[in-house]
Amino acid sequence: MTMIWHKIKGYMAGAVALIACPCHLPITLPLLIVLTCGTVFGAWLKNNVIIFGIILTVIFIGGAVLAFKWIGKTDANPAEVL
Repeated sequence: MTMIWHKIKGYMAGAVALIACPCHLPITLPLLIVLTCGTVFGAWLKNNVIIFGIILTVIFIGGAVLAFKWIGKTDANPAEVL
């Protein structure tokens, strides 16, 4: 049962990594700025594009590492250990 949860967590981490991928930033950043215009976050985002890019890169790397770790994890059968 835990193997199924590791796979689900791995796919969710992979989805987060895909959304936060820095190569998509030229498309997602202007869209996010337009969607949040008129808010404090939108003003911060417009003035701190480099910091936001660094944050997304860190999220992408973390999500990708967790996705590979959780998807590739297998449950050890106790009979095989002995």
